[in-house]
Amino acid sequence: MAVSEWALPGFTEVDRLGEGSFGRVVLARQDSTGHTVAIKYLFARHLADPRLVDAFRQEARVLSQVVSPYVARLHEFIETPDGAAIVMEAVPGVPLRAILESDGALAPEAALAVLKGSLLGLSAAHHAGIVHRDYKPDNVLVDTHRQSKLVDFGIAVLAGQAGLSVGTPAYMAPEQWAGSAASPATDVYAATCVFFQCIAGHRPFEADSTEVLRNLHEYAPIPFGEAPEPVRGLISRGMAKNPAERPASADAFLSELESTAVAAYGEDWEDRGWGRLAQRAGALLALSPLAMLAGASALAPAGAGAAGVAVAGSGGVAAAGAGGGVLVKAGAILAGAALVGTGVIVVVNNSGDDPAPPPPVVRNVAMQVSTNVTTERAPGSTVDVNAQFLSVGGGADPGVTQRINTALREPVDRWVAFVSRSAPEWGQNTGGPPVIGTDATVGLQNDELLSVRYTHKVTNPPHSTWMFKSSALTFDLRTGELLTPDKLLRPEKRNPAGMTELAGALWPGGDPCREGGSTPAIPLDALSAADSIERPFELLLTPDGVEFAVEMQTFGGSTACGVSDGELSYDALGGLFAPALLAKVNAAPASSGPSVPSSSKPAGPTEKLAVGPLTFTVPSTWTRRPQGLEQVVVDAAECADPVKYFNCRYFMVTDNTKANSEQPAYEPGKPYRRSANGRACNAAGRKDLWQDGESTLEESTAAQVGGRAARFERWSVECVPRGSAGGGTGVRITQRIWFVPSSNVVIVDEWNVPGLPEILNSAEWN
Repeated sequence: MAVSEWALPGFTEVDRLGEGSFGRVVLARQDSTGHTVAIKYLFARHLADPRLVDAFRQEARVLSQVVSPYVARLHEFIETPDGAAIVMEAVPGVPLRAILESDGALAPEAALAVLKGSLLGLSAAHHAGIVHRDYKPDNVLVDTHRQSKLVDFGIAVLAGQAGLSVGTPAYMAPEQWAGSAASPATDVYAATCVFFQCIAGHRPFEADSTEVLRNLHEYAPIPFGEAPEPVRGLISRGMAKNPAERPASADAFLSELESTAVAAYGEDWEDRGWGRLAQRAGALLALSPLAMLAGASALAPAGAGAAGVAVAGSGGVAAAGAGGGVLVKAGAILAGAALVGTGVIVVVNNSGDDPAPPPPVVRNVAMQVSTNVTTERAPGSTVDVNAQFLSVGGGADPGVTQRINTALREPVDRWVAFVSRSAPEWGQNTGGPPVIGTDATVGLQNDELLSVRYTHKVTNPPHSTWMFKSSALTFDLRTGELLTPDKLLRPEKRNPAGMTELAGALWPGGDPCREGGSTPAIPLDALSAADSIERPFELLLTPDGVEFAVEMQTFGGSTACGVSDGELSYDALGGLFAPALLAKVNAAPASSGPSVPSSSKPAGPTEKLAVGPLTFTVPSTWTRRPQGLEQVVVDAAECADPVKYFNCRYFMVTDNTKANSEQPAYEPGKPYRRSANGRACNAAGRKDLWQDGESTLEESTAAQVGGRAARFERWSVECVPRGSAGGGTGVRITQRIWFVPSSNVVIVDEWNVPGLPEILNSAEWN
């Protein structure tokens, strides 16, 4: 490394991954933990240029807002007088460009698989109001686990924002050449150009000069005839010259892709496409200096998110990262490998003066809530973590989204740090090592408000009687404000008399501890206290009322009294709550995307759902998703994104007469293992673990599915790192299997889907 190049303290460079006009990307190891990350450095010579420094900051801001397993995530942004660096997830993959240079054209199924993964990543950006503007093969990483990730948002802008003609000319949409406003349709154009290159073996338009290339993109006929007939429609629509004639978003294009792929190449098209891609990615990765990391056993969960702003504890270093302080500094368990390709090509439109860009125009859409899982530890901790946290996407203002995501992640990070500090004093517990966890529940979600609860827990605590706190958070979705309990009350009730009235509503029978005392007094400052491990008063809003939890020791009760909790209707609270708040409680339900599991979601109407050879009577919100030889049934109302259902409750139906080398037939008397490349422990919330450990048959009995004789088996399956011999991880899932020999059909449930036995009993055979 040259002496003049600044390096982030606390990290040792392992290898250099790439270099562009503005900076370099290195693979680095954190000295204190040994974990591997990718660090993107801005060249020191650019630190004096405010425009370039601000662009570097903007890339970090964009990454902090785009939360998706299909986008390489931000861990930290570091800026000091000596240098600036973006610390990112290191992805065990190779650029799509390398695969295309090696293989030329891809099979249609493989090209469609790449396009689908990219659209899922672009969709997350579009929901955050961000347009990538430089989608190209260099910025798509294909890994060995049958997934792709987008990287390098260095020139991304807010949707609707105009600016210079920036991008890579081979993939730039006509509106980019003209310097017009960027929109999600701009990314759809670039993704379609790359799809054409994957399937045809060359770019759609090629020329020796940028001016000729511009004319081709703006005026030349779309060369869809060089592609196989089934996908020509995707290419002609995706590369339409007028952005209004393209699919309006990645989501819309994704729907077209799915229906086209299934109709042309069968329901297992994606499985066949990814089989080839993962094989090529593995072979190319083995030839790179990143090969040593591809088999790392401790991988970050694909759903782990990144959002928020934190401040490091020394040197005035600002860190924009995922949730305040327990990120890379905290010893995150990370995957390792490649990140960014070389620099972009910039084409500047010099026609006339460069006017100031207009303010961003962002479509006003409702926010969507997603459930994520983190395994990130606190600094220096050895305690395992498997904790849920929520994040939001979409909305009119990315700044509001970021504020909410920061607050949504903070209680989980704080809980992890608190338990990590206490754990060394516990000694060895006979039940096994402790695991820090959090369960996330949505009480209320509509266009105005979001109210959630985190239930904190520890597996194998030092004593079985230990009880752990919960955190309730309520947000104004228009402003991003966190509404502490005192802000839910009428202003005239925020006084001692109002607190006496509130106590009477909560405990109409007097002292809830039954210790001979009077009704406890509630200090007003208890309602306005900042959220912490010890916050004594929690309120969760639901559509029908308020769920409360009060730490009674804080209000004069004994330790044995513990927590007083219950639920009150809004009518029972009388005139305590602010009318404006009650109006927001009754606002229209969230109109853009389904929500995560709610604490009071009423049972809805049922409908018939055909899944392979069976038809089930299920809630009308349930839907079927094809997954190769398996058919997945997932509740769209209980899943933040049923397209990416792996973190949601679901069950599967598979035709056991169909099998291939990657998905062998299920064998009765053994756990279900026929998923390609083994089964991940999705139901445990751990994408870094696989069902490769010891399995125990706990129950085997006769059952029925739709009136036909079946065999029911219940297995306890151990989840271990890939390649591990198993044992001692302490992570197990329950696998329920119904096998119908006469039809050779298998139904598998790893999420304990409520009512599934009854659904199967009443099923009809097609």
